[in-house]
Amino acid sequence: MPDGFSTDFSELTQLAADLGDVPDNSGPLINKAITVSSLKVKKSWQEPLQGSRTLPSLPYAVTFDISVGQFFGVSVIKSEIGFDKSRGQGALGNISEYGSPTISGRGFGLAALEANQGDFVAGLEIAVEQALKKVGL
Repeated sequence: MPDGFSTDFSELTQLAADLGDVPDNSGPLINKAITVSSLKVKKSWQEPLQGSRTLPSLPYAVTFDISVGQFFGVSVIKSEIGFDKSRGQGALGNISEYGSPTISGRGFGLAALEANQGDFVAGLEIAVEQALKKVGL
């Protein structure tokens, strides 16, 4: 190295340490974003089901469950949104959604998912941004 030239890696070392803390901070924030989006999809799915004379209980059979687990050393958050078959008229949900040989499917679940897709992405972006802020980035 030329005389008078020194290398200071302290800022780079600190950045690497801060980035190492981001996953720990992001998990709960991502979980919150997924929970909020799941609730919005559920409500969007229930809305067009309201007021049915033939399936009045079907909107109340739409539920969601969040599960968190570790698979191969990676944290996984999963949301399942759909008809709870153990609830009133829940077993008829698939016919409402997908149809049968004599009844056309309505596709309200897919429409609800598509309607909330942008909000889901925005929620994840906010979660990551907040996790980065927590470590000063």
